This record gives sequence, structure tokens and C-alpha cells, in this order.
Amino acid sequence: MTRPEEPSRPGENFEPYEEMRQIPIGVIMFAVALALWGGVLLYQSSYAVAVGRADETALSPQSEQGLGLTGAKLFEANCTTCHQPGGEGVEFAIPPLDKSPFLAGGPEIAASILLRGIDGPIRVGDETFDGHMPSFASALDDAEIARLATYLQMRFTGRKQAISGERVAALRREFAEAGPFAGGQAIAARFDSSLSPQPEVTPLTGGKGISSGILELVNQGRGEVWSCSSCHGDRGQGADTVPRIAGLPAAYIAKQLLDYTEGRRRNENMELVARSLSEKDREGLGRYYASMRAASTARPSLGGNLERGRELVLSGDWSIGVPSCTSCHGPSAFGVAPGFPGLAAQHPSYTASQLAAWVSGERDNSRQKMMNVIANALNDRDRAAVADYLATLPPVPAPAATADEVKR
Repeated sequence: MTRPEEPSRPGENFEPYEEMRQIPIGVIMFAVALALWGGVLLYQSSYAVAVGRADETALSPQSEQGLGLTGAKLFEANCTTCHQPGGEGVEFAIPPLDKSPFLAGGPEIAASILLRGIDGPIRVGDETFDGHMPSFASALDDAEIARLATYLQMRFTGRKQAISGERVAALRREFAEAGPFAGGQAIAARFDSSLSPQPEVTPLTGGKGISSGILELVNQGRGEVWSCSSCHGDRGQGADTVPRIAGLPAAYIAKQLLDYTEGRRRNENMELVARSLSEKDREGLGRYYASMRAASTARPSLGGNLERGRELVLSGDWSIGVPSCTSCHGPSAFGVAPGFPGLAAQHPSYTASQLAAWVSGERDNSRQKMMNVIANALNDRDRAAVADYLATLPPVPAPAATADEVKR
């Protein structure tokens, strides 16, 4: 009997494999159906999202179509630090916007207030406020003021009245030589007598208490020392790397001049000027520039990220240990006397240079070295962002009204 032939053994390099088997037609059909169903579902979902967004744009009171989205962003960036996000204001300090009769009078009143600002008492409801609101004429263009005024009208009165950029331009021309409204009384006299009664304004004489010697220092200089205005401008508005000093706290200005004298702050030009001044001179110059107001000449120029700058100025960034600028320098960065200067409308090149000076140690006159720590926590991009954003803010509000301004 013949023995069956034994199968040959695979070689040592043999790799096991399995022959291809045909996929059942049912599985293929199920996979195709599943893919088709997923595609249809994805299309429907995308369409629904697009429709939803379109409906939101068309119907929301905060929509771009109704100027609301742009107006809302302008409101958030320029108004909320004082008037609060809900427009409720601050008791005894900042008047509310919600149900304000000045907004109820129409967007032209709001636009005019944005253009001129307010300096004087104003009554809203049963409360009287010491109104000190800056002019936004140098910070916002005609279209932006129109959008903001329209948004304020829609949000806080529920009325869908709009004002055009062309009408704002006409108001800007009308008010070109006018100062701030001298309180609610001046607004009521100009627009709507039903806003009365408004509190009486106590007029003050501009420049009160400023000696001829101080005016000489400002305008002509003294001896071999040049005038303040030759660098800082005729109204303290500054330029580029020369700081804006109009509206800074008097005691802060006097301290900086002393620091230049004693070497705590370094700048060759300022050291020469400061060493020629007496204590009385320093105090007098502080009072003079604290009472001075000027339109903003600052514009973003460093290519900084304005949204990042806004975040740092208004909220800070605790992930890098940086508090908001406004927590020390006050709402809208107008400054807090005597120790914290106004930052609003400061020239970005100057702001960035001072932050860099805190980092290098060239400047070292901050209380508890607070600014040294903050400036070191910011990188170059953050410093540019902060400097550029501060340049977009309106300047410190105007000083108390004169008798002539009360009549306007």
C-alpha cells in the first residue's frame, strides 16, 4: 500500500496569509446608505445653522443689519467702563442710560453729547450727577458716532430712530468751536425744554490761580530753558514720543518733575528743565496742565492687536499676572489723582517707550515697583497692543465751564 504524500513544510521566510473573500452585497449596500444618510444630515445641519444666523442677524436688536452689532461693540468699548454693561450707571457718580430722558429725546441729542461731552451738573430721574463726560469727537468718526447714537436709542428707549453719518458731520461742523455742554441745562436749552428743570451751573473762570510766572514757563521759557509748549504743544497735547500732559493730576506732574531732578526718572532734556524749577514752579505747572484740555491727536501707529489691547486695558490677563489698567488708572483710563496718570489718548510711541523703560530699569519711580512687574510680564506684542488701544480712547473730560459756555 502506498503511503500518502506528506505536505511540504513552508520555508522559514513564509508569512501566513488569508485569501480574499468577497464582501457580502448586503454589507456594501448598508455602508452606502449610511454614507448617504450622513451626507444629507450634514447638509441639513449646515443649512439650518446658516438660516439661524441669518434670522439672528435680521431680527436681533444687536444685529449688524440694524446697526446694532457695530453699535454694541462701540458701546462696549467706549461706554461700559463708566455707564456699566447694562447702562445702569453708578449711584451718585455716573448717570444711567436706561430710560434716560436725554436718550428718549432722539439720537441727535446723544450724537451731540458724544461730539461735545458734558461738564456740569445733570439731572436724570430724581438724581443729580456731577457730569464729567469726555468728547468723543477725536476718537470716533461720523459713521461710528451715528452707529453708537442709534444703538443707544434702540437699546435703552426701545425706539427705532436712527441718525445718519451725514447728520453727525453737520453737527460736528456746528459744534466745531464749542466746548462741552455745561451740564443738563445747556442740553435742554439747545434741544428740548421738556428736559428741564436742570440744576444751575456755577461758572468758574478758566486759569484761576495760575501766575504770570507759570504762564511764562509754559509759553516763553525762562533763561536758557525752553518753554513747555515748544515740546508738549500749546495745549499739552504732546506728539509721538513726547507725552500728552493735558489733564494729568497736578500732584502727579509735580512728582515727575521732582523725580527728574533727583534722578529717579531719566531723560536728558527733562532733567535740564526740571532742575531749573522750584517747588512752587512744579506745583504751579501741575495745576496748569491739570486744568488743560485738548482734543486727542493720538492714533494707533505700532501695528498692535487692538482687541488684545482692549482685553489688557479693561480686564487684564491674570494668566501672566497682569491686572487691568483701569483697575488703577480709573474708568476709561482717565487717571486717579494724585498717583495714577490718565492713559487715555496718550501717544502710542510714548506709552510703549515707557513700558520698555520700566523693563530695562531706565525708569524706576513706581510705587512698590508695580509698573516694573507689570511691564516685565508683557511681551513686545502686548506692549504695542496696549499702547495702540489707549490711543483710541477719548481724552480726559473738559474742566468746569466758564460763564460763556453755560450760555451755549
